[in-house]
Amino acid sequence: MDDDDLDDVYDPDQPLEERRKVQQGFRDLLRNITEHSEEYLQGDSHGLRETILRANELSKQVRQTTEATIDARLLVSTTDLSYRKTLRLTQGSLSQGIDVDDFISKCIAYMRNGGGVASEESMELSSTQRQRRRTMNDRSNDDDTGDVGDEGDMMNWAHLGRFACLPYIRRPALPGFLLGPLSVEKKARKAAKRSAPFRPNSLTETRPEILNVDDLAKKDNDLTVICGRILQQLYKIQAETQQTVADLITDDMDEEENTRIMHQHGLRSTGGIDLMRFVVNPKSFGQTIENLFYVSFLIRDGRVEIDFDDDGLPSLAPVDREAEETGSIRQATSKHQAILSMDMETWQDIIDTLGLKEPMIEHRRELAVSGPGARGWYG
Repeated sequence: MDDDDLDDVYDPDQPLEERRKVQQGFRDLLRNITEHSEEYLQGDSHGLRETILRANELSKQVRQTTEATIDARLLVSTTDLSYRKTLRLTQGSLSQGIDVDDFISKCIAYMRNGGGVASEESMELSSTQRQRRRTMNDRSNDDDTGDVGDEGDMMNWAHLGRFACLPYIRRPALPGFLLGPLSVEKKARKAAKRSAPFRPNSLTETRPEILNVDDLAKKDNDLTVICGRILQQLYKIQAETQQTVADLITDDMDEEENTRIMHQHGLRSTGGIDLMRFVVNPKSFGQTIENLFYVSFLIRDGRVEIDFDDDGLPSLAPVDREAEETGSIRQATSKHQAILSMDMETWQDIIDTLGLKEPMIEHRRELAVSGPGARGWYG
């Protein structure tokens, strides 16, 4: 076997001296790149190419991760230096972009000498541009003649734009009037008064409202009445559900079967009713939002408590206020604020996931709202 075949054979027990030799070779290349980086950036320098060739020879002897790490570091440094050299070769002596001074001087020379126009007799050239080009071509004249019209056409932007910019522009042709005027006067916007058109045939008849004290008290107590009904329904549903689950669960059932029966009837391990099963009305998205609103008031007033079961799901349970008032239950309650968002898509997903057919909270009859009366009340 020759030396190349021996290098291709993987030897996990590489001699320590050979590993040190490879590491030293990589470190020497890294040191040369660091110390001679400015020399390697020169256009006629072959240092980077020789470094890569030497690194390829050393990489054939790499067997361990330590040498591979040094090789990777050398590759990163070489790549970065190659990128900087490429920028210098393509964009001038500055490695971060175009040399601005050189660019401006070439633009001035282009405008002064009438660049972009082949014929010296072209009418596109000014008199100073034409004379300057003739002087440059006439090698027999003295150097002083080149100063004729030295200041003329130095900033001939029209010539630069027409012969240097327009031939290489990529946007479509655009008429000048579409560019708009140079000076634009901002016009003050007049606020127009909008009023509904008068339609005699579509007038709505209004009637006077008879307001009684009892009616106003009833309207003010609507929220309290509805919250009280929901609380009574929670008492009733919790008791009925707990009794139903207790009748279905037997002693020979395992824990998984017991949990399945409880979840099927909306009962959580805390003894409370599942929050979503209780508040979601599968018949009305609007009443679902209202139920959340009413339940939040009950929780705020301490009439209902919310707790999380073993699966982290929220459940509702009524609070025994009589026991609290007598002092038999003295527990420190903590209050937290939370924001629950509900949209039509989420509402429908909850209905499909839980298989809801009927609401736990009684569906409220939606009254048709008529137009306002004489005092703005809706009857």
